[in-house]
Amino acid sequence: MSEDWKTPEIRAAEELMEERMRQAEEALEKVTRFEAELPEIKLTDDKIEEIEQLIRSGQAPAEIAALQERIDAGEFSWRDIADGSALRDESVQAAFSASVQNMQHAKELLDAGYDAATVINNDPNRPAQDSYDDEPPDSFLR
Repeated sequence: MSEDWKTPEIRAAEELMEERMRQAEEALEKVTRFEAELPEIKLTDDKIEEIEQLIRSGQAPAEIAALQERIDAGEFSWRDIADGSALRDESVQAAFSASVQNMQHAKELLDAGYDAATVINNDPNRPAQDSYDDEPPDSFLR
């Protein structure tokens, strides 16, 4: 069948749709490549215990402490959070949203040329240190 019936607007819309589909396929390919490059994250029992101790000692914001309460109640586990299965929960997303913003800010500083020590020392969640510490704080919990 001839395509003579298509108006210029329909042809333009088809071209735009084809371009958007091509862009979507390219984005999906990039995501797939990026995902393949990510290291597998394994949350060990020792690391879970360390996280829980930090939270219970009051070194985490209220949103993260509330997550720990839900974990203690059996709603989900830290493994569920680490493997992504609990990330559909809005309170889990909200609990980590501030830390994601902090990490984005740190990346921007690094991209701007600041060295890692400067970025770490200017972390708004880093407690004041009386002495030098080789290990950065677990401020991702804040």
